[in-house]
Order: sequence, then structure tokens, then C-alpha cells
Amino acid sequence: MKILLPLLITMWLMLALAHPVHSREAQGLDQPLDLANRCGDGVSEIHFTLAATGATFPHEHIQAVGEAQGYHVLFDHVRPFLQAADLAYTHLDGAMLTGTDSQFNYNPSLATALREAGIGLISMATNHSLDRGPAGLDATLDLLDANAMLHHGAVRSDASERPAFLPLTLTRGDATLTLGFIAATWGTNDLPDPFDQVNLLYASRSYGEQGELRASMLEAVAQAAAATDLVVVAAHWGFEGQSEPAVSQREAAHQLAAAGADVILGAQSHTLQPVEWLEHEGRQTLVIYSLAHFLASQGAFQAQSSSATSVIFYVGVARAADGSVRVTGYRYLPTMHSDADTRPAPIQPGSHESVLAHVRTMMRDPGGLRQLPASPPEERVEVCPPLVLAEAPETPLLGDFAQHYRSLGERTPQPLEHAMITLGLPLGPPMVELAGDCTTSLPVLYTERQRLELHADAPWPYRIIGSQLGTYSFMQRYPGRSIERRTDLSDPAAFGDSRFRAFYEQYGDLKRFGYPISGALNEDHPETGVPTTVQYFERARFELAPLQPPAAPLHAQVRLGLLGRELREAGGVAALCGLPLTPAVVTAGAPTATPMPASGFILGLSSEDLSLIGAAATQLAQSATPLIPYIAAFALALALLAMLGLAFNDWRNRRQRNTRQTYRYRRSAYERFARLPPAGSNQAPKAQAQPEPQPHAADHDDDDDDELLKQLLKQ
Repeated sequence: MKILLPLLITMWLMLALAHPVHSREAQGLDQPLDLANRCGDGVSEIHFTLAATGATFPHEHIQAVGEAQGYHVLFDHVRPFLQAADLAYTHLDGAMLTGTDSQFNYNPSLATALREAGIGLISMATNHSLDRGPAGLDATLDLLDANAMLHHGAVRSDASERPAFLPLTLTRGDATLTLGFIAATWGTNDLPDPFDQVNLLYASRSYGEQGELRASMLEAVAQAAAATDLVVVAAHWGFEGQSEPAVSQREAAHQLAAAGADVILGAQSHTLQPVEWLEHEGRQTLVIYSLAHFLASQGAFQAQSSSATSVIFYVGVARAADGSVRVTGYRYLPTMHSDADTRPAPIQPGSHESVLAHVRTMMRDPGGLRQLPASPPEERVEVCPPLVLAEAPETPLLGDFAQHYRSLGERTPQPLEHAMITLGLPLGPPMVELAGDCTTSLPVLYTERQRLELHADAPWPYRIIGSQLGTYSFMQRYPGRSIERRTDLSDPAAFGDSRFRAFYEQYGDLKRFGYPISGALNEDHPETGVPTTVQYFERARFELAPLQPPAAPLHAQVRLGLLGRELREAGGVAALCGLPLTPAVVTAGAPTATPMPASGFILGLSSEDLSLIGAAATQLAQSATPLIPYIAAFALALALLAMLGLAFNDWRNRRQRNTRQTYRYRRSAYERFARLPPAGSNQAPKAQAQPEPQPHAADHDDDDDDELLKQLLKQ
């Protein structure tokens, strides 16, 4: 035994090294995956979540814990995370045959423990599927059926049919999602398969000859794509001990994607391998090349290949109002075997930092933006979770707009306070409008300080871009004045105030605020009327808050103008693009962009309100047509009576005053004081060439005014 163990380890290392290592750097898989996630605008969509794990492969001392404490304890640390998805998946490496003692033959209680942990879907296509022969595979399939667990990848030895895929349905409320699940493996460790029970991936059954996909495999994917909403392929492929996919894996992934696969979940290498988005004729396929081990004892190789590290991989799927289905992206929970290498557990904050960095590298998420917290989830895990702000609970942020509030386009989570400082509250749900180029239409979200445009096919940080509201506001306030685009941000004169520079550097940068387009300006604040120092940027207006002490926080000294609110009140995109104020075009299910009033006449009524009023007026006119002559005669009589009443009242007033009303002439100050000598002079007034104006009635009313004017003239 002392000789056998080193020999086995040496053979394992030689086998791993016998296959060329394909560096992630050469393949681009070491770079952050900035296309994830693709959450869209989130309007009128129902979201589903699939939780995928690596191999369930309990070695002997894990089984010993299960026998002593019960197999359910093996999943105590991860059970809440598995149950927080619509469907949880694993693949089973081995058999469950009673009366047999083997390293990869497990107690049937394992199946019950998996089901109670939340696992509902299993791949049975692995290289260990026939470790206990056809009888062991038959017994395992019967056990899964008895536990109501769905599976694909192998059939009973006496099966008359071999389904190309497993159809299954997920339900959320009134929405349903159909999945076509296909599992296949590179081979069965050269063990014979006399009844062709195990589904094979490649034309060759040899471990070292993985390459050409079987035609039957591609046909199965095509059939599933035609019959279901989403195709998920579980591929047991690749070479042990490698942290990067082999060329054969990547080539096979592209072929499966072209055939119609939407999600590919890899396994076999005993290690994590990277995530990738594949594109084929406008379709997107999400691939994780290996999910490593979910339940196994591989701690002896942790230092060399991180083989005791894995993830629970959450895949998001959205069904839109028009019935279309798409993969939105992924999130993940880093796990590591704990309790003496006997069970998986989330990696806790502040522990195993190097392991966590390795997981994030494989997930192509260096800042942990898509990583789940290690605390058990209180609700269902969402790959595209909405964001409800306490200040605006009636307007939840959805889709990529919610993702932008959480990250502000960065690769690491940002404090929500920063989003409130730079964006403010949302002013309503997303709508579809013209973009800033005034040509293309896309989803838009108005916030207090911005108008956010969703460019769905762009990578982050360019997925969500603010409109150039600073430029628009400057041109409206200073028509004809040239824009001073200050592109040298290192120039001390680029910023009108040192606090503006500090705010720019702390809360954003070029992609968030754009270049400065003016120097410091003094303006009356549009809301308070208080004189304010401002500076315009392409996408913002910086304002110095008055009466703030030097020790005040930077965000209290510098504030962003409410340009999003100002633009919306001015007419939205119609004002931005100089278009007539008409309703914006919206997608099905999206709210209508209500135009601002074109004049004071419509008093803020929407086009729908005006249509209702017009219809009511038309109906009233039609019903009143026979009565028009009588109504006209009655109106004429009322008018004559009113005129007679006014005439009588006027005659009575004249008689009471007993005088004719005349225009009351008031002498000017010149007429009253032009003949007076200067103050302090003994001269008599000079004679006037023009006659003295005749006194008018009520001239005595001027006496008080005369005295006041005399005093003023003396002064």
C-alpha cells in the first residue's frame, strides 16, 4: 500500500501532463467577462433560476460521516442555497447499489438526502456510471425514480426507448418555461456497456481522443431546441487536473451552441474552469467548462489545483411578454470543502482570500460583482434582482438599470449612496425613446439627475450611458455661446473649483460625467433662486452648495443639478432632439412616455385624456342635435335680459352721483412745481408762457401727494 499510493499519484500527474495545457491568456478566458449579465430593461419579464453544482462524488470518509450522522448532514451548509432556485442540478459520479462495498458505490440514503437538500435534476452520464455494471446503473435509476428526481444521460438495461432529451417544465405564477435537458459523457473508463445504456458525447470512447462530436448528440440538441424554450447540456468532458478547457472542449461547445444549446454545464476536470459567452447567428450560449466537485474529498490536491473548491452556479432565464426566452446571465456562490474535507460550505468573508480570488478568476468576475453573499438567502436567488429604494418603493429598479445602480458600471459593487448622489431617485419605470443620437430607439430610465440609456449589446461599463444633459442644459441657458470642451483633465484650469475636481474624481470619471464644457459660472439656482457657482460637464452640472462649512462632506459641498427632472419637465427626448412633443414609441408592456404640454390650454392632460374628452363631447353633440334651435333661442333671451339689467344698473348709478363721469386728470410734478424757486432761494416764480391749466374736479385730492413731492424735491 505504501508503494501503491505514490504510484497512483504519479500516474495521475503524468496523465494530466500528457495533454497540452491551453493557457487562459491565449484564449482570453483570463479577462473579466464584461458582457455579463444581460438583464435587459426588466419590463414585463418573468425570471427563472437554475442552480447547478459540480460532481457528487463522496469518497469513503465522507460516506463514513453519512453512515454515522445521516447523509442529510452532508448538505447542511448549502441546503438553503439549493432550495432558493426554481430547479437545482448535480451530476452523480457512481452508483447506489445495495449489498456492494465499493469506493464509488453509495448508500441509497444519499438519494434521499440529495432530494431533501433541494436537488431535483441529475446527470447520469459520467465516466463512473458503470462502475457497478449494468445492474448498478439500473438500481441507481430506479432509486432516483422512487425519489421523484428527474435525470438524463443513461437508461435501464432493458429500456426499449432512449429519449434524445428530457423535457421538463418550470412554473412561476401563470408563466411556464420548458427545458430540454441532455447529458452525455466522453466515456465510461473503458468499462463495457453491453446494452448501450450511457449517452456518449464524442465519436470515440477513449479518454485521450476527445474531439469529434457524435452526430446523434447534435441531432438531440436540435430536437430539443425545436420542442422546448431552453436547451441545457450537461457535458462530462475534458482532462483531470486542468483549470482551463482543452481545445476539444471549446470546439465542442461551439458546435453544441450552433446546434441550439443555450446553457452548457461542464464537469470532469475535478477543478473549476472558466465561464464564457458564445455567440452564433445572434443567439447567446452560456458555458461553464467545469463546475469541479460539489461533494468530494480532494483536499490533498487543493494546493496544486484548487480541487476542494467549487461553486453553486446560478443561471438566470427570462420569459418576456411576447413569449421569447433568453439566458440573462449568472451568479455564483463560492464553496469549499469543510469539516475535515467532508462537506461543502460557503467561503466566509475574510477567510481563504487566495481561494476566493481563484474562484473569481474562473468566474471572470475579479471584483465579485456577481458573487452571492455567504449568508443563507431569505428569498429566491435572482440572477437579475430588482432594487427597491426606501425613498421610492413604488418605483423598483429593474434589469440592467438595477445592476447599474449597484455597480455604476464598475467591476466591483459600489455603495448605493454613490448612486443616489450621482443619479438620484428614478422618476418612473423604463420607457422606450430615441437615444441621444436622436435616431435609434432604446430603453430609457429618467432619474432626478440623469437620463439613462440602455445599450443592451454593449459590454459594461458602456451598457448604461447617461445622456449629455449637461450639454443640453448649457445650450438652453446660454444660446449662441460656444462650448469649451476641456479635454486635458490634468490642466488646473479644467475645473472651475478644486471641490469640483475632487467630486469628479471621487464619484465618477469621464464615462460618468464627460468632459468639462465650461468654466465656473454664477447662476441663480433654478429651484431656489439663490446665486450659485456652477460648472457644466457633458453629462452633468456641478453646483456648489451655499453656506456649507469647509469640513462638510464633499457630497454636501458639491451637488449635481436635477437635469433629469428638468429635461423631463421640458418635454423629454422631444426637447432633447428638438422634435414635436408627441408620445414616445414604446415596446409591448412598457409604459407610455407621456409628452409634456405644448401649451397652457391642455393643462397637462395626456393624449388619452384628450381622446376621452373629445369622444364625450362628440357623443353629447350628437345626442343634442334636435334641440339646437330651442337652445339657441333660450340663450338669446338670456343675453337680452342680461343687457337690460346692466343698462338699468348703469342709469341708476349716474342718477345717484348727479354728475357726468369725466376722466380724472392728475397734474404732473412738473406742472405743480415748475414755477417754484429752488429750495432756499428768495426769487419769485418766473412767469410762464403757457396759460395756467384749468383746475379739474377733485384736484384737492392731490394735496397729500404735493406735500410729499415738495419734501423729496427739497432733499
